[in-house]
Amino acid sequence: MDRLEANRKYDCFCGSGIAADFVAGYILEKHNLCFEHSAPFKVAIISDRQVSGYYYNIFENQFILRNIKPRLIVCDAQEGGKSLKTVSEIVADLTDTGLGCNDWIIALGGGGVIDVAEFAASIYSGRSSLLLVPTTMGAMACGAIEDRACLNSGKYKDTSEVEVFPDAVFVDPQFLQSVPVKYRSNGYAPVIRLAMFGNIHLLDGINDSANLREFLNEVYAARKYVEIKNPKLLTLGDEIAAAIEGYFRFMNYSDGEALALSLYSCMPEAGRMALETVYNRLGLPTKLDGVGRNMILRSVSEGLTRKGMGPYEIVDYEKAGDGGKWVIRSMDRDSAMELFARRMDVIVPADKN
Repeated sequence: MDRLEANRKYDCFCGSGIAADFVAGYILEKHNLCFEHSAPFKVAIISDRQVSGYYYNIFENQFILRNIKPRLIVCDAQEGGKSLKTVSEIVADLTDTGLGCNDWIIALGGGGVIDVAEFAASIYSGRSSLLLVPTTMGAMACGAIEDRACLNSGKYKDTSEVEVFPDAVFVDPQFLQSVPVKYRSNGYAPVIRLAMFGNIHLLDGINDSANLREFLNEVYAARKYVEIKNPKLLTLGDEIAAAIEGYFRFMNYSDGEALALSLYSCMPEAGRMALETVYNRLGLPTKLDGVGRNMILRSVSEGLTRKGMGPYEIVDYEKAGDGGKWVIRSMDRDSAMELFARRMDVIVPADKN
Protein backbone atom coordinates (compact mmCIF):
# COMPACT_ATOMS: atom_id res chain seq x y z
CA MET A 1 0.00 0.00 0.00
CA ASP A 2 1.49 3.34 -1.11
CA ARG A 3 0.69 6.88 -0.05
CA LEU A 4 -0.40 9.27 -2.81
CA GLU A 5 0.86 12.85 -2.91
CA ALA A 6 -2.59 14.38 -3.18
CA ASN A 7 -1.63 17.70 -1.56
CA ARG A 8 -4.51 17.44 0.87
CA LYS A 9 -4.67 17.41 4.67
CA TYR A 10 -5.99 13.85 4.73
CA ASP A 11 -4.31 10.56 3.81
CA CYS A 12 -4.67 9.11 0.31
CA PHE A 13 -3.58 5.50 -0.16
CA CYS A 14 -3.24 3.45 -3.35
CA GLY A 15 -2.72 -0.24 -3.98
CA SER A 16 -4.26 -3.27 -5.62
CA GLY A 17 -6.72 -4.96 -3.26
CA ILE A 18 -6.45 -2.38 -0.47
CA ALA A 19 -10.16 -1.58 -0.48
CA ALA A 20 -11.11 -5.08 0.61
CA ASP A 21 -8.08 -5.68 2.85
CA PHE A 22 -7.13 -2.49 4.70
CA VAL A 23 -10.12 -0.15 5.11
CA ALA A 24 -11.50 -1.92 8.20
CA GLY A 25 -8.05 -2.13 9.74
CA TYR A 26 -7.45 1.57 9.14
CA ILE A 27 -10.74 2.50 10.82
CA LEU A 28 -10.02 0.23 13.80
CA GLU A 29 -6.58 1.74 14.25
CA LYS A 30 -7.96 5.28 14.14
CA HIS A 31 -10.78 4.33 16.50
CA ASN A 32 -8.50 2.69 19.06
CA LEU A 33 -6.24 5.72 19.11
CA CYS A 34 -9.20 7.82 20.24
CA PHE A 35 -10.86 5.41 22.65
CA GLU A 36 -8.80 3.61 25.28
CA HIS A 37 -11.21 0.74 25.85
CA SER A 38 -12.00 0.03 22.18
CA ALA A 39 -15.59 1.23 22.45
CA PRO A 40 -17.92 -0.34 19.86
CA PHE A 41 -18.70 1.68 16.76
CA LYS A 42 -20.95 1.54 13.71
CA VAL A 43 -20.20 1.74 10.00
CA ALA A 44 -22.53 2.85 7.20
CA ILE A 45 -21.49 2.21 3.60
CA ILE A 46 -23.07 4.41 0.93
CA SER A 47 -22.99 3.00 -2.60
CA ASP A 48 -25.09 2.68 -5.74
CA ARG A 49 -26.83 -0.42 -6.99
CA GLN A 50 -24.24 -1.36 -9.59
CA VAL A 51 -21.12 -0.95 -7.44
CA SER A 52 -22.69 -2.61 -4.41
CA GLY A 53 -23.78 -5.49 -6.63
CA TYR A 54 -20.21 -6.03 -7.79
CA TYR A 55 -18.23 -5.39 -4.64
CA TYR A 56 -20.25 -5.01 -1.45
CA ASN A 57 -19.98 -8.59 -0.20
CA ILE A 58 -16.23 -8.61 -0.70
CA PHE A 59 -15.89 -5.19 0.88
CA GLU A 60 -18.19 -6.07 3.78
CA ASN A 61 -16.30 -9.24 4.65
CA GLN A 62 -13.35 -7.38 6.19
CA PHE A 63 -15.74 -5.86 8.75
CA ILE A 64 -17.60 -9.12 9.41
CA LEU A 65 -14.28 -10.77 10.26
CA ARG A 66 -13.87 -8.09 12.94
CA ASN A 67 -17.42 -8.62 14.30
CA ILE A 68 -18.73 -5.40 12.75
CA LYS A 69 -21.89 -5.53 10.63
CA PRO A 70 -22.00 -2.46 8.33
CA ARG A 71 -25.25 -0.85 7.22
CA LEU A 72 -25.50 -0.63 3.41
CA ILE A 73 -27.25 2.49 2.09
CA VAL A 74 -27.99 2.21 -1.63
CA CYS A 75 -28.55 5.53 -3.42
CA ASP A 76 -29.18 6.89 -6.91
CA ALA A 77 -25.86 8.51 -7.78
CA GLN A 78 -26.38 9.25 -11.47
CA GLU A 79 -26.21 12.96 -12.31
CA GLY A 80 -30.00 13.15 -12.31
CA GLY A 81 -30.07 11.62 -8.83
CA LYS A 82 -27.45 13.92 -7.30
CA SER A 83 -30.11 15.93 -5.52
CA LEU A 84 -31.18 17.18 -2.13
CA LYS A 85 -33.87 14.48 -2.19
CA THR A 86 -31.22 11.75 -2.41
CA VAL A 87 -29.17 13.39 0.34
CA SER A 88 -32.26 13.68 2.53
CA GLU A 89 -32.91 9.95 2.13
CA ILE A 90 -29.31 9.17 3.08
CA VAL A 91 -29.49 11.38 6.17
CA ALA A 92 -32.69 9.61 7.19
CA ASP A 93 -30.90 6.26 6.90
CA LEU A 94 -27.92 7.54 8.90
CA THR A 95 -30.32 8.74 11.59
CA ASP A 96 -32.16 5.40 11.67
CA THR A 97 -28.82 3.62 12.01
CA GLY A 98 -27.97 5.87 14.94
CA LEU A 99 -24.55 6.94 13.70
CA GLY A 100 -22.73 9.38 15.95
CA CYS A 101 -19.34 11.02 16.32
CA ASN A 102 -17.65 7.69 17.16
CA ASP A 103 -18.87 6.09 13.93
CA TRP A 104 -17.87 6.01 10.27
CA ILE A 105 -19.47 6.73 6.92
CA ILE A 106 -17.84 5.14 3.86
CA ALA A 107 -18.55 6.27 0.29
CA LEU A 108 -17.98 3.34 -2.07
CA GLY A 109 -18.50 4.33 -5.70
CA GLY A 110 -17.92 6.86 -8.44
CA GLY A 111 -18.07 10.63 -8.33
CA GLY A 112 -21.84 10.73 -7.88
CA VAL A 113 -21.73 8.47 -4.82
CA ILE A 114 -18.89 10.51 -3.35
CA ASP A 115 -20.76 13.78 -3.89
CA VAL A 116 -24.00 12.68 -2.23
CA ALA A 117 -22.19 10.87 0.58
CA GLU A 118 -19.97 13.86 1.30
CA PHE A 119 -22.95 16.21 1.19
CA ALA A 120 -24.92 14.00 3.56
CA ALA A 121 -21.98 13.60 5.94
CA SER A 122 -21.38 17.36 6.00
CA ILE A 123 -24.93 18.20 7.09
CA TYR A 124 -25.63 15.16 9.27
CA SER A 125 -25.67 16.25 12.90
CA GLY A 126 -24.09 12.97 14.03
CA ARG A 127 -20.69 14.26 12.87
CA SER A 128 -19.47 10.80 11.87
CA SER A 129 -16.04 10.38 10.27
CA LEU A 130 -15.92 10.00 6.48
CA LEU A 131 -13.79 7.68 4.36
CA LEU A 132 -13.83 7.64 0.54
CA VAL A 133 -13.32 4.58 -1.68
CA PRO A 134 -13.56 5.81 -5.31
CA THR A 135 -14.28 3.17 -7.95
CA THR A 136 -13.94 5.15 -11.22
CA MET A 137 -11.06 7.03 -12.79
CA GLY A 138 -12.95 10.31 -12.50
CA ALA A 139 -13.51 9.80 -8.79
CA MET A 140 -9.92 8.71 -8.25
CA ALA A 141 -8.35 11.54 -10.23
CA CYS A 142 -10.65 14.37 -9.19
CA GLY A 143 -13.80 13.60 -7.22
CA ALA A 144 -12.12 12.17 -4.13
CA ILE A 145 -9.82 15.17 -3.69
CA GLU A 146 -12.30 17.97 -4.39
CA ASP A 147 -12.79 20.38 -1.51
CA ARG A 148 -16.50 20.71 -2.24
CA ALA A 149 -19.41 18.39 -2.94
CA CYS A 150 -22.05 19.57 -5.42
CA LEU A 151 -25.65 18.61 -6.15
CA ASN A 152 -27.95 19.23 -9.11
CA SER A 153 -31.55 20.39 -9.22
CA GLY A 154 -33.85 19.44 -12.08
CA LYS A 155 -31.96 20.29 -15.26
CA TYR A 156 -29.53 22.60 -13.49
CA LYS A 157 -26.05 21.46 -12.51
CA ASP A 158 -24.16 22.25 -9.30
CA THR A 159 -26.93 24.31 -7.70
CA SER A 160 -25.90 23.38 -4.14
CA GLU A 161 -22.46 22.89 -2.63
CA VAL A 162 -20.76 22.34 0.72
CA GLU A 163 -17.16 22.19 1.89
CA VAL A 164 -16.04 18.64 2.64
CA PHE A 165 -13.44 17.22 4.99
CA PRO A 166 -12.91 13.47 4.48
CA ASP A 167 -10.61 11.58 6.84
CA ALA A 168 -8.97 9.36 4.22
CA VAL A 169 -9.15 8.08 0.64
CA PHE A 170 -8.40 4.51 -0.49
CA VAL A 171 -7.72 4.12 -4.24
CA ASP A 172 -7.83 0.57 -5.56
CA PRO A 173 -7.09 -0.01 -9.29
CA GLN A 174 -9.02 -3.29 -9.26
CA PHE A 175 -12.27 -1.33 -9.36
CA LEU A 176 -11.47 0.07 -12.81
CA GLN A 177 -11.92 -3.36 -14.40
CA SER A 178 -15.70 -3.21 -14.00
CA VAL A 179 -16.38 0.40 -15.07
CA PRO A 180 -18.71 0.44 -18.14
CA VAL A 181 -17.07 1.87 -21.26
CA LYS A 182 -19.51 4.81 -21.42
CA TYR A 183 -18.55 6.03 -17.97
CA ARG A 184 -14.80 5.76 -18.36
CA SER A 185 -14.96 9.12 -20.14
CA ASN A 186 -16.00 10.72 -16.86
CA GLY A 187 -12.44 10.22 -15.71
CA TYR A 188 -10.72 11.14 -18.95
CA ALA A 189 -12.20 14.60 -19.36
CA PRO A 190 -10.93 16.26 -16.13
CA VAL A 191 -7.46 14.85 -16.80
CA ILE A 192 -7.56 16.19 -20.36
CA ARG A 193 -8.40 19.61 -18.91
CA LEU A 194 -5.30 19.47 -16.71
CA ALA A 195 -3.22 18.37 -19.70
CA MET A 196 -4.41 21.41 -21.66
CA PHE A 197 -2.66 23.65 -19.12
CA GLY A 198 0.75 22.41 -20.22
CA ASN A 199 0.88 18.89 -18.79
CA ILE A 200 0.32 17.11 -22.09
CA HIS A 201 2.28 14.05 -20.89
CA LEU A 202 -0.70 13.17 -18.66
CA LEU A 203 -2.48 11.84 -21.73
CA ASP A 204 0.11 9.07 -22.11
CA GLY A 205 -1.05 7.24 -18.98
CA ILE A 206 -4.72 8.12 -19.03
CA ASN A 207 -5.88 4.58 -19.84
CA ASP A 208 -3.20 2.60 -17.98
CA SER A 209 -4.46 1.25 -14.67
CA ALA A 210 -1.28 -0.85 -14.24
CA ASN A 211 0.67 2.25 -13.23
CA LEU A 212 -2.17 4.00 -11.44
CA ARG A 213 -0.14 5.29 -8.50
CA GLU A 214 2.42 7.05 -10.71
CA PHE A 215 -0.32 8.39 -12.94
CA LEU A 216 -2.42 9.78 -10.09
CA ASN A 217 0.63 11.40 -8.49
CA GLU A 218 1.23 13.20 -11.80
CA VAL A 219 -2.44 14.22 -11.98
CA TYR A 220 -2.41 15.57 -8.42
CA ALA A 221 0.84 17.45 -9.07
CA ALA A 222 -0.67 19.00 -12.20
CA ARG A 223 -3.76 20.00 -10.27
CA LYS A 224 -1.66 21.57 -7.51
CA TYR A 225 0.21 23.61 -10.13
CA VAL A 226 -3.07 24.94 -11.57
CA GLU A 227 -4.56 25.62 -8.13
CA ILE A 228 -1.52 27.69 -7.18
CA LYS A 229 -1.59 29.57 -10.48
CA ASN A 230 -5.33 30.28 -10.36
CA PRO A 231 -7.98 27.73 -9.28
CA LYS A 232 -10.48 29.50 -11.54
CA LEU A 233 -8.68 27.86 -14.49
CA LEU A 234 -10.23 24.56 -13.40
CA THR A 235 -13.60 25.87 -14.60
CA LEU A 236 -12.46 25.78 -18.25
CA GLY A 237 -15.35 24.40 -20.29
CA ASP A 238 -17.85 24.23 -17.44
CA GLU A 239 -20.42 26.58 -19.00
CA ILE A 240 -21.15 24.65 -22.19
CA ALA A 241 -20.71 21.28 -20.45
CA ALA A 242 -23.37 22.19 -17.87
CA ALA A 243 -25.69 23.42 -20.63
CA ILE A 244 -25.36 20.15 -22.56
CA GLU A 245 -26.05 18.01 -19.51
CA GLY A 246 -28.96 20.19 -18.42
CA TYR A 247 -30.61 20.30 -21.84
CA PHE A 248 -30.75 16.50 -21.94
CA ARG A 249 -31.54 16.35 -18.21
CA PHE A 250 -28.40 14.29 -17.63
CA MET A 251 -29.60 11.48 -19.89
CA ASN A 252 -27.87 11.56 -23.30
CA TYR A 253 -24.35 12.60 -22.34
CA SER A 254 -22.39 11.72 -19.22
CA ASP A 255 -20.72 14.58 -17.40
CA GLY A 256 -17.36 13.42 -18.78
CA GLU A 257 -18.64 13.37 -22.37
CA ALA A 258 -20.22 16.80 -21.97
CA LEU A 259 -17.02 18.26 -20.53
CA ALA A 260 -14.94 16.62 -23.27
CA LEU A 261 -17.12 18.23 -25.94
CA SER A 262 -16.82 21.62 -24.29
CA LEU A 263 -13.03 21.32 -23.90
CA TYR A 264 -12.74 20.39 -27.56
CA SER A 265 -14.69 23.52 -28.47
CA CYS A 266 -12.35 25.65 -26.32
CA MET A 267 -9.18 24.34 -27.92
CA PRO A 268 -7.51 26.65 -30.46
CA GLU A 269 -7.79 25.36 -34.01
CA ALA A 270 -4.06 24.64 -34.21
CA GLY A 271 -4.27 22.10 -31.39
CA ARG A 272 -7.62 20.59 -32.23
CA MET A 273 -6.32 17.89 -34.57
CA ALA A 274 -3.98 16.48 -31.91
CA LEU A 275 -6.80 16.53 -29.38
CA GLU A 276 -9.12 14.75 -31.82
CA THR A 277 -6.59 11.92 -32.07
CA VAL A 278 -6.67 11.54 -28.29
CA TYR A 279 -10.49 11.63 -28.27
CA ASN A 280 -10.70 8.93 -30.94
CA ARG A 281 -8.38 6.72 -28.88
CA LEU A 282 -10.44 7.19 -25.74
CA GLY A 283 -13.87 6.99 -27.37
CA LEU A 284 -14.85 10.58 -26.62
CA PRO A 285 -17.18 12.62 -28.89
CA THR A 286 -16.07 15.66 -30.88
CA LYS A 287 -19.53 16.54 -32.25
CA LEU A 288 -22.73 17.22 -30.37
CA ASP A 289 -25.76 15.33 -31.69
CA GLY A 290 -29.45 15.63 -30.98
CA VAL A 291 -29.71 19.39 -30.51
CA GLY A 292 -29.00 22.64 -32.37
CA ARG A 293 -26.48 25.19 -31.17
CA ASN A 294 -29.09 27.82 -30.32
CA MET A 295 -30.80 25.58 -27.77
CA ILE A 296 -27.52 25.00 -25.94
CA LEU A 297 -26.65 28.70 -26.15
CA ARG A 298 -29.99 29.46 -24.57
CA SER A 299 -29.09 27.18 -21.68
CA VAL A 300 -25.68 28.83 -21.38
CA SER A 301 -27.42 32.22 -21.24
CA GLU A 302 -29.69 30.96 -18.45
CA GLY A 303 -26.59 29.84 -16.58
CA LEU A 304 -25.08 33.31 -16.83
CA THR A 305 -28.31 34.83 -15.57
CA ARG A 306 -28.16 32.67 -12.45
CA LYS A 307 -24.68 34.09 -11.80
CA GLY A 308 -25.97 37.67 -11.85
CA MET A 309 -25.56 40.64 -14.15
CA GLY A 310 -21.83 40.25 -14.74
CA PRO A 311 -19.09 40.88 -15.58
CA TYR A 312 -18.31 37.17 -15.87
CA GLU A 313 -14.93 35.49 -15.44
CA ILE A 314 -14.41 33.13 -18.39
CA VAL A 315 -11.36 30.97 -19.08
CA ASP A 316 -10.11 31.62 -22.61
CA TYR A 317 -7.03 31.07 -24.74
CA GLU A 318 -4.84 34.07 -25.44
CA LYS A 319 -2.47 33.94 -28.38
CA ALA A 320 1.02 35.30 -27.83
CA GLY A 321 3.61 35.14 -30.62
CA ASP A 322 3.97 31.56 -31.82
CA GLY A 323 2.19 30.18 -28.78
CA GLY A 324 -0.38 31.22 -26.24
CA LYS A 325 -1.76 30.63 -22.77
CA TRP A 326 -5.00 30.18 -20.89
CA VAL A 327 -6.18 33.30 -19.10
CA ILE A 328 -9.16 34.52 -17.08
CA ARG A 329 -11.12 37.15 -18.99
CA SER A 330 -13.64 39.50 -17.43
CA MET A 331 -16.49 39.78 -19.96
CA ASP A 332 -19.84 41.45 -20.23
CA ARG A 333 -22.80 39.32 -21.24
CA ASP A 334 -22.65 40.04 -24.99
CA SER A 335 -18.92 39.31 -25.21
CA ALA A 336 -19.29 36.09 -23.26
CA MET A 337 -22.14 34.86 -25.45
CA GLU A 338 -20.15 35.67 -28.60
CA LEU A 339 -17.32 33.52 -27.27
CA PHE A 340 -19.64 30.63 -26.47
CA ALA A 341 -21.28 30.92 -29.90
CA ARG A 342 -17.88 30.52 -31.57
CA ARG A 343 -17.20 27.47 -29.46
CA MET A 344 -20.56 25.91 -30.29
CA ASP A 345 -19.76 26.26 -33.99
CA VAL A 346 -16.88 23.82 -33.42
CA ILE A 347 -18.95 20.96 -31.99
CA VAL A 348 -22.35 21.32 -33.71
CA PRO A 349 -22.58 20.25 -37.36
CA ALA A 350 -23.20 23.18 -39.71
CA ASP A 351 -26.58 21.81 -40.80
CA LYS A 352 -27.79 21.88 -37.19
CA ASN A 353 -26.91 25.50 -36.45
